[in-house]
Amino acid sequence: METKKLTPKEYLKQHPDQYVMVTYEFGEPIFIAPLKDLQVQIALNKNEAELWGELDKSPTKLEYHIASTGYKGLKFEKV
Repeated sequence: METKKLTPKEYLKQHPDQYVMVTYEFGEPIFIAPLKDLQVQIALNKNEAELWGELDKSPTKLEYHIASTGYKGLKFEKV
């Protein structure tokens, strides 16, 4: 039996969830915001956080942001 391969667009249509990257290691949530001048930014307000799709939710992306920010408790959280 052959499994139909989905294009990224089809996959995202079936998995429309969005995520933010957040840490609670200092009590209050700290969110990863969109890049500014190619630098990782943080936000204290969820509305200012970068939105990530299902395809973005990879361990590699998470590990990069942990290394860039030093926040060891970063995780993806569903919006």
